[in-house]
Amino acid sequence: MPRSLKIPLLVVGGLIAASLLVLGGFLLGTRDDLGAALRGLFPVVAGSSVSGDSYQLQQEVLDKLDSTYYKAVDDATLHADAIDGMVAGLNDPYTVYWDPAEYAAFKDSTSGAYTGLGMSVEMVDQLVTVISTFKGSPAATAGITRGDIITAVDGESVQGMTLNQVVTKMKGGEPGTSVAVKLYRPPTSGTTTTTTGEAGGTSATTTTTEVAPVDLSHLPPGGETKEYTLTRRIIEIPVTETKIVEAGDKKVAVISFFTFSQGSAAALRAAVKQAVEVEQVDAIVVDLRGNGGGLLNEGVDVASIFIPEGDVVSTEGLHSPKQVYTATGGAYPDVPLYVLTDPYTASASEIVAGALQDYKRATLVGETTFGKGLVQSIEPLSNGGALKATTAVYLTPKGRDINKKGIVPDVLAPDDPATTGVDETLQAVLKLIASARTAPSSTTSSTAPASTTSAPTTSPFTPR
Repeated sequence: MPRSLKIPLLVVGGLIAASLLVLGGFLLGTRDDLGAALRGLFPVVAGSSVSGDSYQLQQEVLDKLDSTYYKAVDDATLHADAIDGMVAGLNDPYTVYWDPAEYAAFKDSTSGAYTGLGMSVEMVDQLVTVISTFKGSPAATAGITRGDIITAVDGESVQGMTLNQVVTKMKGGEPGTSVAVKLYRPPTSGTTTTTTGEAGGTSATTTTTEVAPVDLSHLPPGGETKEYTLTRRIIEIPVTETKIVEAGDKKVAVISFFTFSQGSAAALRAAVKQAVEVEQVDAIVVDLRGNGGGLLNEGVDVASIFIPEGDVVSTEGLHSPKQVYTATGGAYPDVPLYVLTDPYTASASEIVAGALQDYKRATLVGETTFGKGLVQSIEPLSNGGALKATTAVYLTPKGRDINKKGIVPDVLAPDDPATTGVDETLQAVLKLIASARTAPSSTTSSTAPASTTSAPTTSPFTPR
């Protein structure tokens, strides 16, 4: 199962709206008792009985270092390292501390437009890896492609840096300024490992944590080094892109959906309306490959485009009472629907894919998804930084917990990265549509599908 982590576009990796950060909401939803959650996660720093002694001990160690260490001590760096160590002690790759510069970069990238290079990156096996580039962006125009590994920025090796640090270096400049990026391009075949999914499928397998530093010592052999000088510019983050294709005698709308940012569900609904009512297509393909997720409410609204009623997802945590999110109405329940997934389909994307699969509303085609079944909240801090903390788990309508498991598609059809210009997953779904005498239709009812567990009652890639 894929375990690579996308930083938020969300992190949850689609885009998180800047207004949500101001309100202190979920990356996947909102809640009011984040303070309680933080106290539960960090009793030492949130007023527990031992907090005073802990602070005193930390200061005592710092004072000793100031007076005994053989060279000058940077107090600010040590304090930041102490925070990083405390958060890392939770062993949760999604709970991280962002310093002021990193938090500012995050907010910039969640605003719908940002200054940067126009590519989405993530940490894969402790290597900063390009997941996608935006059409017409400096990165795409230069020829940077999915799978490229960033090894240096402006002549400085990224060895030992965090993902956020690398991203901040690439984005850190005004429109019109230049940045030199050195990449390593692995060979296009023979580098993908596979693992058997819970339904016998295979998917790309990667391991990472958001806080793990870059380690360039294990670059895959046989690749080549590339160097680019790119000019930063304002990047408009795409939401949807539609193309009309033929599958046998059927007319099909293939809608790529890139992020669950504020208003993105409305954009997808408009694309579906155009396809159904104007183009009068015979089937719709929603491409969620590479979509790292985003806002929970947008995920519920996206599922509601196709599911007329019933539960979509439920969330619950130690300090977060169980909450159920139901379909919001206005669905297109009859149009045959197919959804494309891959190892980078994550978070809110998995909420949508899981609900559609549970209700048998769509046929999922591609590879097993990322496997992120957790909810994070953002809490701004007094120094201008922020804490992103995991506060809940979410379940599909059938009560499935997909965290670290992912969602296995109904039809396994991976895209071969070695065949440039050929999309095997898309070809597979079009053949499926062409051969289907009757394409999948809604079986949704007002109650959640039967489950062996209690029925729920209901961002990781940053653009750079």
